[in-house]
Amino acid sequence: MLPFRILMLLFVLGPVAAQSDTRLNQGPKPGAQGESVMVSTQLPIVTETALEVLRNGGNAVDAMITAVFLQHVVDYHQVSHFGIMSGIFYDAATGEYHVISGNGVRPLASRCGKGDPSAVSIGGTVKAMEALVERWGTLEWPDYLEPAIEAAETGVEVSSFMYGINYHFMQTGEEDSLIDNRQAREFYMPDGFLVPVGERWKMPALAEHLRTLADEGADYMYTGGWAEKFVEAARDRGHCVAPEDLAEYEVVWQEPVRFAYGDHQIIGSAPPDTGGAFVGLSLNMLQHFDLADRPHFSESAETLEIMARVFGRATDETRLTINDPLAVRVPIDVWSDPAYGAMAAELVRQTMPLEGVSLAAPDSTDNDDPESMGSDHNVIVDAEGNWFSVLHTGHGGAPGVFIDGVAMRGSTARAFTEGPGRRLVLPITAIMVERDGEPWLAMGSPGTPPQPVTQTLVNILDWNMDPVDAAAAPRFWAWRNNQARIDIESRIGDEVRSGIRAAGLELKDLGPYFWSTGSMQIVWRDPETGLLHGATDPRRLGWAEGF
Repeated sequence: MLPFRILMLLFVLGPVAAQSDTRLNQGPKPGAQGESVMVSTQLPIVTETALEVLRNGGNAVDAMITAVFLQHVVDYHQVSHFGIMSGIFYDAATGEYHVISGNGVRPLASRCGKGDPSAVSIGGTVKAMEALVERWGTLEWPDYLEPAIEAAETGVEVSSFMYGINYHFMQTGEEDSLIDNRQAREFYMPDGFLVPVGERWKMPALAEHLRTLADEGADYMYTGGWAEKFVEAARDRGHCVAPEDLAEYEVVWQEPVRFAYGDHQIIGSAPPDTGGAFVGLSLNMLQHFDLADRPHFSESAETLEIMARVFGRATDETRLTINDPLAVRVPIDVWSDPAYGAMAAELVRQTMPLEGVSLAAPDSTDNDDPESMGSDHNVIVDAEGNWFSVLHTGHGGAPGVFIDGVAMRGSTARAFTEGPGRRLVLPITAIMVERDGEPWLAMGSPGTPPQPVTQTLVNILDWNMDPVDAAAAPRFWAWRNNQARIDIESRIGDEVRSGIRAAGLELKDLGPYFWSTGSMQIVWRDPETGLLHGATDPRRLGWAEGF
């Protein structure tokens, strides 16, 4: 695998070319304000397209479906058209929250005979989009795909961010690389090279696939011609998958998880997503430390240590406990119990060093790669008061398989291969915050969101930061690879660093703004003015806008 430090150099030094859209860079992003509509997504063109759907009378579901399909083209390096999704929808007409799970499902191992199902995932994003159309959509199915088809035909402007990730995928020779797939090589490198920064990457194969999907509907990918190609290609590479695995795929509707935090209700996506449970359990512990009365964790070693140890405990508790609830019980009621939060918080206190003891831990010298950053998170609020927070990503298909412009790398995430509950266990973290019985804030992040989302939430709820500042504030990772270690952005002082070392925790410096510590998309309503506001993160290419 290409060392991550070299990959990051590609982002900084990659091919020198002028980009027509200067927003396609990392860096500070302005907040947004709107009277009745707000959209925050991972690319300006996606936000603008979703807003156009809303201006033309569509609702939040219409705008989200259009945005997701468009991101399959313009954010090709982060998501997969045969990937997965999960999200929370607030239906203003009924006042109800709905979790939609288009998660990946492992093939049924007993169907295969020969073949390995352990890296195959039946991606559910397209099926989930179809289910949303049937329940709340107001447009015709082909309408949702029109912007994506146009983008694939006219070409996607290549940013330095996209180029670096494409290089990583196509040149490193990693295990799930597509470099030995002829279709993939021709798609990514039409002239023998990756399309340079600032130029347009045309995707005729994907455009043709999307046209067929627009004509035939989601069945094309689950029982139709594309499904047949996928089964054949996956089996040729030694993977286990049967036509029945695709034909029997079902989108799952669930109740969200709920946790109280002060005067707020936290509503999160449900297992097998781990994020809602992680955020809730962490907050259930943190509320016993009165963060609002403490300095911010970037200014206090004690606050940072408390949060890191809370995250370590939440990581250990949820890591192997959460499975698909269609097959296994998940103790959400235990984790949301205030008494359990108090007990767990006391256990955290009892793991801290004795007063006056300095353990002088060294800085970490590990050169391991950071958490994954792939995926997109979108938040949309419409004029009818519907709210939608969605993450969609890869984790679909089979390693090395590439069909008609659709890239797949499969997934090695935890999942059963027998029984009724074979969905992947992933850290998806769609979150809404409720005040006075109504949504007040919705947010999420791509990558591995539970820790970054929790940090941003306490920035807002405890330290009263404006969400724009809360998204930009320093962030950290705790308990990487089961080590008592904190990886933190470097905008903290020497006093905090010394305090963390004295507490026996290793430190790893990530630089001032590190892209793998998450990339927030946030929408909230001002309770006094009723105006909607949006924020996005400086660490990636997102954009918030409303009207």
